[in-house]
Amino acid sequence: MAATDRERDHTAPARVFDTHVHFPWGEDRDPAAATAELVARCRELNIVRVALLGSRWGDYNDRLAGAVQGHPDLFVGLYGVELETDTPETIRAAHARGFRGLKVIHALAAYDDRAYWPLYAEAEALGMVCLFHTGVVGGGVDFRDVDPFDPEVVRRTRGWERRAAGQGFSSAHMDPIRLDTIAFTFPRLRIIGAHLGVGQEDYACHIARWRRNVFWDVSGGELVRRRVFERRLIGPEIAPFKLVFGSDCGLEKMGAEIADWQAVFELLRLTQAERDRILYGTAARIFGVDEFAGVTDEAAYDAVWRDEEDGTSSPPPQPENADELDALADQADQPAVTPAG
Repeated sequence: MAATDRERDHTAPARVFDTHVHFPWGEDRDPAAATAELVARCRELNIVRVALLGSRWGDYNDRLAGAVQGHPDLFVGLYGVELETDTPETIRAAHARGFRGLKVIHALAAYDDRAYWPLYAEAEALGMVCLFHTGVVGGGVDFRDVDPFDPEVVRRTRGWERRAAGQGFSSAHMDPIRLDTIAFTFPRLRIIGAHLGVGQEDYACHIARWRRNVFWDVSGGELVRRRVFERRLIGPEIAPFKLVFGSDCGLEKMGAEIADWQAVFELLRLTQAERDRILYGTAARIFGVDEFAGVTDEAAYDAVWRDEEDGTSSPPPQPENADELDALADQADQPAVTPAG
């Protein structure tokens, strides 16, 4: 294969689980037509599963519910939650409608504020997955590319700015370290942080290293890819079994996102098993679908938790002196063995 081809191999992987796809925007679009277009594109790219994200705005949660009902073999629905107004009752209602998780963004307080804990507790009890936006939230226009003093640009951004004005939105509320509190407090809640904590990858990697229930998607485009590649994060800092693929783009760019990540995986010399784990395997295990249904979903570990609650499991040995404590610390710093598949 020529060097130029290696940089962007458009051969579709055997299977992809895309964990970050927004229901196609445009409230004037026919939901059935938008869904059909998305399904066709997924088939072209060997995307066999999609975590389809709802939204607190408009009727996107309803649109998404219809898509999931029509294509349960493809779509896993994440309800667009509004932390300030949703309640445990509305979370239960969303679950009853077929939503398998929550999409969380735009909090008016920090994600780990205790006011939100009843929602997370309900999601944990129902076995729902929570996908949190992390890092600075976008604002509709990328000012790397456009002049903020252009009247047309001001016109394009005014809708977003008016909608957010005076409400108290802040990217500080969506700092990735907030997920650490949630992971500790709700240890059986499956958590996916979006964009690998963009700008705070160190926190993201360390949280993934030490919290069983925290994973990160690699959506975010060129910025996230560049940081992953330049810092060689996969392997030394975060394991493939803690990462999931997410496109977070329009249909026309989904193929390029997959191809660009394949190029990065090639440059990082990941094995085929590691690539498959990121592109499909980790997400399939998180959501407990396909061959992992009833095997890796959180409920599959109920017996382990019951053993601990009944006191039938032996607690881990506790160090009796400073030398034993140092030995345990040394063991914790040893790299984990990456399982195949």
